[in-house]
Amino acid sequence: MGQDTQTRDSGATARTPDDRVEDARVENYLQVLGISKDFDNFRAVNEASFSIRKGEIFALLGASGCGKSTLLRVLAGFEVPTAGSIVLDGQDIAGLPPHRRPINMMFQSYALFPHMSVEKNIAFGLKQDGMARAEIADRVAGLLKLVRMTEYARRKPHQLSGGQQQRVALARSLAKGPKLLLLDEPMGALDRKLRGEMQLEVVDIIERLGVTCVMVTHDQDEAMTMAGRIAVMDQGRICQIGEPGDIYEQPASRFTAEFIGSVNILDGRIAEDYPDYVVIAGDALETPIYVGHGVTGFAEMSCAVAIRPEKMKLSHDEPAQKYNKARGIIQDIAYFGSHSTYYVRLPSGFVMRTILLNAQRWAAEEFTWNDDVWISWGDNSGVVLTS
Repeated sequence: MGQDTQTRDSGATARTPDDRVEDARVENYLQVLGISKDFDNFRAVNEASFSIRKGEIFALLGASGCGKSTLLRVLAGFEVPTAGSIVLDGQDIAGLPPHRRPINMMFQSYALFPHMSVEKNIAFGLKQDGMARAEIADRVAGLLKLVRMTEYARRKPHQLSGGQQQRVALARSLAKGPKLLLLDEPMGALDRKLRGEMQLEVVDIIERLGVTCVMVTHDQDEAMTMAGRIAVMDQGRICQIGEPGDIYEQPASRFTAEFIGSVNILDGRIAEDYPDYVVIAGDALETPIYVGHGVTGFAEMSCAVAIRPEKMKLSHDEPAQKYNKARGIIQDIAYFGSHSTYYVRLPSGFVMRTILLNAQRWAAEEFTWNDDVWISWGDNSGVVLTS
């Protein structure tokens, strides 16, 4: 039999145009396209655009007043956008009122009905939709089991802890099977220890149900723990979108570098510009900064180098390396148990922060106030910022 007439069994199924359309709908399950929102002469949200995959947890992160909560309210339908469109699962919903959107929202205050039991709180929306009693009972029982609240079904909200109230609020927001779940500062009402525990628990519940979620938070730890991707916002604009590791390790701007985590930012200019490395001179250090890769820029261009404190080394003796070192005096020490932050004042007056892990008991005693020390870092520890 000739080669052209042989049966080829590659194990793969031919993809059809419908398959490609479905892939696009999964990848762009929610599309926010050029959304702006004005209040009189103030623009709270300025041309925000992003796409979310089906089943993704996406965080809007920023300080108070940056526009993240306004954008969330636009998604929910509580605010009408001045411009732009919102497409959810192929449907433009920007003109729909809140009750006609396949979206549910969990508020920071939880907004549970105080006179209703846990099971009646969860069932409320289903009853409003006219669902059959038996179907409601099955749906509520399943959600109670999912959030581990079955034994508390008859209790009232005031008889529950903060974490339990949050589970009930989450179950109620998931009861109607929304295409999109919105979380408004979901951990804001919890204490620090409980917040850390509930972050992972809520993510587990959402991922098990495969729900697509947009959350708003000002807490960077919360965003980096819960979200698959983060949009950092400032003054109504989205500054950068990326996975938590990308946002932290490769900030696209000075604002993002300073907002996410702790950072040392050294201003300077490009003294030597080559494809595989650059040398940056500045006033804060006595020696130049060597960056072991090329950057988008040119000689004498103003820039800054962002270096995370945990990427620096602290020593009593001068490092042998020619670049990327500074001498100074320990001005302050902040002890956090697992690690310590050292504030080192350089001869220029600039204060650099470095973090040391307290891997052994009393490890922090190796360095103390007013010690003469050296700080050093690697060729690829810093990120060059040009904006």
